[in-house]
Amino acid sequence: MQKIISAVIAGLDARNARNLFLAVEALLVGRRLTLTELARHFPGAERIAAPLKRFDRLLGNRAVQALRTSCYQAALLWLLRLPRPVLIVDWSEVKSDGRWHLLRAAVVARGRTLTVYEEVHPTAKLGSPRVEAAFLKRLKALLPEGIRPILITDAGFRVPWFRAVEALGWHWVGRVRHRAHVRFLKSPHENDWIAAKALYARATARAVSLGDVELTKTKRLVCRLTLVRRRARGRRDLTRYGKPARSAYSRKIAQREREPWLLAASVSLTELSGAQIVALYAKRMQIEQSFRDLKSHRYGAAFEDTLTRDPRRLEMLLLIHMLATLAAWLEGLALVTASLIARPVLATRRVRHSAVWLGWESLRRHGARLTVSPSEACARLRDVLAQAV
Repeated sequence: MQKIISAVIAGLDARNARNLFLAVEALLVGRRLTLTELARHFPGAERIAAPLKRFDRLLGNRAVQALRTSCYQAALLWLLRLPRPVLIVDWSEVKSDGRWHLLRAAVVARGRTLTVYEEVHPTAKLGSPRVEAAFLKRLKALLPEGIRPILITDAGFRVPWFRAVEALGWHWVGRVRHRAHVRFLKSPHENDWIAAKALYARATARAVSLGDVELTKTKRLVCRLTLVRRRARGRRDLTRYGKPARSAYSRKIAQREREPWLLAASVSLTELSGAQIVALYAKRMQIEQSFRDLKSHRYGAAFEDTLTRDPRRLEMLLLIHMLATLAAWLEGLALVTASLIARPVLATRRVRHSAVWLGWESLRRHGARLTVSPSEACARLRDVLAQAV
């Protein structure tokens, strides 16, 4: 990890740099992203008071906060090895109180997403086109030259977002729901607008490309439509008594999952078939799993337990989690490529664990120390990074 961001921290005070890496190490061992838990797992500490003060000063240090974006940029050099990577962008509530929301862009990496860049905003700015456009500009400034990613988003991102993505020369794939209307370009009449939901009746298990359309009546945007009805997963939301949940929220989610996928894609992706568009959008759920890895008390880093309320300090905690996840991913790839894990003989070829999970478990058990030498791991990883993302 020090090798990856060495150029960034070169101008940082040595104590701040050391505290940053100690925080990452404490997270890898303790797997809890709160100030108190980081202090409890401070390497070699016998009491909590001194580490608590050190990490508290680290989160509020303006010099370290100023280098936060540069740390993401340094990590990008390891994460983006293809000229057209797939990035997933989504909003997520930081805590259940709904005060702050996280806007994140992440790259797909075999079962999990790895954070490329993220910001914390108040709930009042949730879904704001101005905030999202500014986020895209900052993201573009971080990406290496010649990178033109494909951005995957859910139905919460609409025409203003798509226009902002196209203005940067990038590609996009999104979902069309709610009360949107479309007009086929082949239609001879200007007012032949169709409700998007009216197209659901055409959906089949096989992805069908519907051709080029204009999206929405007021802010018209030309795009491609693809329609598919996914196989039912058989999931049921049950109450504590084992009965199907009947709350308004549960019924709303069930209705969403029963709907077929009506996907819109930028016209720059004309070489992709309908099945390929569907395969791209299917990767979007990986960012939801990464949000769970961040926030869940049971399955992740318990970020939902944090009592931090300042957005800059929240972003510093997110930076620590990003660096720890990157270290876990590198460790997981090193384990897989070096055949250091004993895989049991199973009746299926399906890979049960992601590289990120393997890395988290290995580093936790070995005290946040690589199981192979850093130089050997880096040399081996450089050969597989292009295939891993």
